[in-house]
Amino acid sequence: MAVQVAVPSTRRVSHRVADMMYAADVSVDGHTTVDIPAPIAAAANALANAVVLAAAGNVAPTVVQTDAVMGRYGRNVTVSGGTGAGVIVGYDYLGQAMKENIALAAGPVVGKKMFKDVAYVSVPAAATISIGVGAILGVPYKVLHTALYGELTNDVTAAAGALLAGVVAQTLTSGDPRGAYTPAAAPDGTKSYRFTCVVDRSNLHGSAHVVA
Repeated sequence: MAVQVAVPSTRRVSHRVADMMYAADVSVDGHTTVDIPAPIAAAANALANAVVLAAAGNVAPTVVQTDAVMGRYGRNVTVSGGTGAGVIVGYDYLGQAMKENIALAAGPVVGKKMFKDVAYVSVPAAATISIGVGAILGVPYKVLHTALYGELTNDVTAAAGALLAGVVAQTLTSGDPRGAYTPAAAPDGTKSYRFTCVVDRSNLHGSAHVVA
């Protein structure tokens, strides 16, 4: 992938700009080309595997969350095990703090927000918890229109993936403020993705995450 993009390099320091209107990789008509280099395959235990809690507490990832693991702009997170109300706590690719409420269950519960850095999952009672990553990938700017242009996988024309628009009204259970991309050919550690889409030049970073 030849296209160069600016990505904040300091994790856990928020680089979000409210009402951001300009970026070098966004054209005057709101088009941008998104490049996502080869994230690993979705896996229910990619970040933590069967961590036993004797009581309510937090489960932290045991894996270093590199770009290969979490994607260039983050990806959705899954949690397996336990019952009751769980909370995924972490940061997006801009270093902005974020949380997502989930209803814990035996099988993987699939999150909707795009985490770049998971700090921990809060669990309300004793449980055995695994934390994984899903097949939905984050995008750099708030998507306005779900149309995809020039979509490629490994620089070859791809079957059509799905693009979600950014969610303006943020809650602890809503979709991501910038939107998300689900490729037709799922991540496997070798597939890289490129597509062009229309983003919101009145608020490129989208709404702020809510954390309470």
